[in-house]
Amino acid sequence: MKSILIVAAENSAENYGSKIIEQFEQSDRKVSFFGAGGDELRERGVELIVHSRELSIVGIVEVLSSILRLKKIMSKILDSCKRKKADGAILIDYPDFNLRLAKKLKKAGIPVYYYISPTIWAWRYSRIKIIRKYVDHMFIIFPFEQEIYKKEIIPFTYTGHPLIPSIKINKERDIFRKELNIIDGEKVLSLLPGSRLSEIESLLPEMLSAIKILRSQFKLKAIILKADNINNEIIEKIIDSSGIEVEIINQKNRYDLFNASDAALASCGTSNLELAVCGLPFVAVYKVNKLSYLLGKGFLKISLYSIVNILLKKKVVSEFIQNKFTAKNCAEAVSILLSDQDKADEQRREFLGLKEMLSLKSSPSEIIFNKLVSLIFNNK
Repeated sequence: MKSILIVAAENSAENYGSKIIEQFEQSDRKVSFFGAGGDELRERGVELIVHSRELSIVGIVEVLSSILRLKKIMSKILDSCKRKKADGAILIDYPDFNLRLAKKLKKAGIPVYYYISPTIWAWRYSRIKIIRKYVDHMFIIFPFEQEIYKKEIIPFTYTGHPLIPSIKINKERDIFRKELNIIDGEKVLSLLPGSRLSEIESLLPEMLSAIKILRSQFKLKAIILKADNINNEIIEKIIDSSGIEVEIINQKNRYDLFNASDAALASCGTSNLELAVCGLPFVAVYKVNKLSYLLGKGFLKISLYSIVNILLKKKVVSEFIQNKFTAKNCAEAVSILLSDQDKADEQRREFLGLKEMLSLKSSPSEIIFNKLVSLIFNNK
């Protein structure tokens, strides 16, 4: 039986990793998985050496301030790899941690397979040198990344985006709105403050202040989509401090929520793509520690931040980053989407080509499974 490390530190990564494991479960290939992840991976039979809650960090300063703790976690993972004689490692996204881990794994003689390339096309292109040296095979999800990896002569497989096959709406809009107790004439705004504690602490208070402004203009129900790895108490504490009435919903009903909503206010990230594919107009926001932003700003290669705008090569979705992320700016942009049907429909039309752009005939997990079998079992 082969022993494989998997590191999936965030909600989306865990979901993608779970689908890869499912492919192995459906095959005759005997594999035991261990590593870092959350409850979903544990339910898949993964032996968790580290829970994803311990890796919930974003921003340069935040990472630096936690460096001793991260080193201990890395050592714990490496010790497990040596003890279990790992045949390979699947590292999913989370580059600030995983690229450092890749270096240590490679030096220990463990092949490294990396799923979802660091955003070298957006900032810190120099990381390509680390990837070339320590990653045996890269699985990429955006079509424009192929040119980079061809040019850099790094082995890769283009999989299409893993989100696309999983986006399914189970309940009709009117039915789910009824379940949410939406009354006639009420607008529904989804709030997506992120999946990391630091994101929620940075973004959610200002989002709630934007709700207060919007409620002076609209009959509005606001619903927070909570990441599975975030405790309800954390969000409830921020809500209580704001004095703003909002509801919380879990990930299980995310696509039904998007279908039932009229607009969304979302942190920049994977969720932006989900919103677009579901056809929900939204406003993208982001803010990190001020020092993290100043340190990282010089490495940026892009002028657009939401992956939807990057893929469409223009600003279709309003973006409010750092100092521009204010309750007033957010409320004004959301207000346009809620009150001007033409503006909302204009976004929806722009979103239409994304699904086809990011899809292949086979699912990403199937493509990755087949390649991993050839790499790990057949040594090709």
